[in-house]
Amino acid sequence: MIMPPDETLSAREAAGLLRKSERQVQRYLTAGTLNGERKNGRWQITALDVWNYQGIAEEMQEIWVKYCVQIAQNDAA
Repeated sequence: MIMPPDETLSAREAAGLLRKSERQVQRYLTAGTLNGERKNGRWQITALDVWNYQGIAEEMQEIWVKYCVQIAQNDAA
């Protein structure tokens, strides 16, 4: 499944994607190494934030755009 760049993840979900502990991800967030927003005492991280941290944001956005174009073409057919 392809994840949209604006998909919101919890620290636990981001930890799963990054194969890190939730505590380590929270440290990254606090230090600013990983971008995220703290709302109501909980971290919210977008898929784009995770991709930026991984250094793959540009490639993943290109894949997302191609996916959206393909879906639009399939719907038009």
